[in-house]
Amino acid sequence: MLAPQVPTHLQSAFKGRQLRTLRLLLPLHLLAQAVSAPVVALGVWSSGCWLAAVPLLGVWGALLVWILAIQPRIQRLRDYSCADDRSVRRALRQLNGALGIVWFVFIILAFRLHREDVHVLTIGVCAGLMAPLLLCAPVAGAVEAMMVPILAGMYGALLEGCLHRSLPFTASFVIEVTVCGLFVAGVSRLVNVLLWRMQMTRLKEREQSEILSLLMPRSVSQGGGWLWETDEEGRLRNPSAGLCQMLGRVEAEVAGQSLYTVLGLPDSAPGNTLLRAELSGAMSPDLHLAHCLGNRLAFRELAVRALPAGKWWMLTGQPVFREGIFRGYRGVGMDVTALQATREQHFHRVRVDAPTGLPNRLACLEHVQRRLLEVTRGAQDFVLALVSLDVSGPEGRHEVCAEEAAYLLQVSASRLGALPEQRGEDHAGAGNRFVARHGVMDLAVMVDVPRDGKGRFPAALAQEMLSVLSGVVKVPGGAVVTLEPAIGMAVSGVENGDALVEAAETALKDARRERVGRYSIFDPCGELADSRQKNLFRDVRQALQMKAFALVYQPIASARTGQVVGFEALCRWKGSSHGYLSIEKVIDIIIETGNGLEFDFWVLETACRTARQWPLSLWVSVNMTATHFSLPDIADRIFDVLERTGLPPQRLQVEVTETRALEAGPLAYHAFRELERRGVRIALDDFGKGFSTLMYLRQFPFSKIKLDAAFIQDMLQDARSAAVVRNVIELAMDLGIAVTAEGVSSPEHYRHLQEHGCTEVRGFFLGPPVPEETVPLCWRRNVAGL
Repeated sequence: MLAPQVPTHLQSAFKGRQLRTLRLLLPLHLLAQAVSAPVVALGVWSSGCWLAAVPLLGVWGALLVWILAIQPRIQRLRDYSCADDRSVRRALRQLNGALGIVWFVFIILAFRLHREDVHVLTIGVCAGLMAPLLLCAPVAGAVEAMMVPILAGMYGALLEGCLHRSLPFTASFVIEVTVCGLFVAGVSRLVNVLLWRMQMTRLKEREQSEILSLLMPRSVSQGGGWLWETDEEGRLRNPSAGLCQMLGRVEAEVAGQSLYTVLGLPDSAPGNTLLRAELSGAMSPDLHLAHCLGNRLAFRELAVRALPAGKWWMLTGQPVFREGIFRGYRGVGMDVTALQATREQHFHRVRVDAPTGLPNRLACLEHVQRRLLEVTRGAQDFVLALVSLDVSGPEGRHEVCAEEAAYLLQVSASRLGALPEQRGEDHAGAGNRFVARHGVMDLAVMVDVPRDGKGRFPAALAQEMLSVLSGVVKVPGGAVVTLEPAIGMAVSGVENGDALVEAAETALKDARRERVGRYSIFDPCGELADSRQKNLFRDVRQALQMKAFALVYQPIASARTGQVVGFEALCRWKGSSHGYLSIEKVIDIIIETGNGLEFDFWVLETACRTARQWPLSLWVSVNMTATHFSLPDIADRIFDVLERTGLPPQRLQVEVTETRALEAGPLAYHAFRELERRGVRIALDDFGKGFSTLMYLRQFPFSKIKLDAAFIQDMLQDARSAAVVRNVIELAMDLGIAVTAEGVSSPEHYRHLQEHGCTEVRGFFLGPPVPEETVPLCWRRNVAGL
């Protein structure tokens, strides 16, 4: 039985395992030789001291040479690629050959004494030496090198003395020696084959484990995984041991099963129109997988539910083509059931308001963004209504405690949740309601708009909401209070969730001014909107003149360590009378009024003066409009600010904000190069949004790109957003630049980005923007353990 050939790429590791096995077994073989020599010497001492000296001096002399010359070389072979392993194997064969010659001489001399007791002792000891000789089986030829001289000596001695003994006595010795030799030779070869198989199995398992650790994400690469393969019909073939174990079946039962059946996927052929229609919504992982399998596309790290109850698998696969013909799929899989359960627990915990049990503001914003995404793909429009609850008692305004606020919000949410049933047939088709807590005494409500009633539906809905919410409520403790709601509404018609919330906030501010019928519907094209826009421009100009803007600082943390490494300077409008208003919109107005450059440098100098007081390890990030970098002296003006404030250039990061397109000309190129040369970091803000193109990354020396918050907020629900995030991070790795993810609002966001190699994170999960005096409280914040 011959051992098969070792694959070329595994030969070095295979030899290393053989040497490791030899190091463990060889001392036992040498010990058997060292003990056998004095035992034999004592047995034949009475017959002649010269005969006793042969095994004693011969065996111990050979062992001494081995210990002094060869053993140190074996200890040096820790590096399995070392070329000395051949000399060690050769030395072992030479040692066994020398020992075989010693025992050959002893056998011949012992049988010349014509003493039966010495003959029996000699045969017994030599036969007994065959067993520990098997310990040398990992080295080819080592067993034969010692066994052949011993057998030759015994045959020679028996044949020489056969004339002096009876034929049966001689024949019995010949048969015993022959059987012993054949047994040792056969067992030696069997041991060699079994060791080969065991070592090859372990090497292949280690190779598969290493492949899996490279292919699977870091978060799960430490666990067990398996390789999988299908034929062109989607049937599993050559199922690995790990896959069979996960399915609880033997290999013969798994082979030939359809992967679609195992995962419970809809069978899909290329161009399946039904599947493409389902994919028009947010792409779930199982639909994504079915789509890829049906259209022979590669996929990566898709967590799908397998048929075994409660099991979640993460699969990565690549279609296999040979000579242009599709032959099936190959990929890796891993059981991520525990990880998925943990993710789901965290996901739900951070999206529920504990006092009320309602979805919180984070869940509301994610739901708004998801619904807007569905609307852009042809789904039904919806209304976002923000409800503010004023509470009054017998003596006027009533200040509610936390317990009362939670109770009143629960009661109001319950009433709002019943609205579709109360409206009857007049507004059939309006449903899919969603109610969340949006503030201390605020609720957010989303309701589908009937396709034939978009114009009149919001007003009718607002009146019904006012009707069911207004009235007397008895709160815990026995107090009776009156609810006076105000409602601001906006109809989905924008692509950004923040813009929709801003519109509803603006409408809510208008509704609060009313005394009767306190509701308002945001109309971006009406007279009220025009008047509001004119007032906004006027108020922004006055705010600039009165310096009514202030900076706040939001922490930026390393995704690897969780430690705060810097802060981004953000602008806030103090005393604005326009309700919730995104600062991006305010800055757009500032730019339109012609004050953009002056405003940017005011922010830069203020932020640098503040950061000068921070520890040297922290830096500050400041936004500047992209068009400013086409000015001839922009770099010099930035360095002047750094010199006046005393902030080292290495502690400043300039974010290129694309409210206008960046002009890819020589002035911008030289400005960026000069900033980089002096140590200022340059980041491309909101990558993937606005005017950002890959050409910028090729032309300009950006040291960082900032991934827009819209992708981060959607990546856990939408496979497309997750793919964008993952590939932008990989692109940054290939370019050797850092990535900052914005909008990180939950521990799931943070862990997902950390697992995929993101460099830095910013968002409300780390903490909200804080004023200058509160920044020191954030220096030692660490989110790694959250």
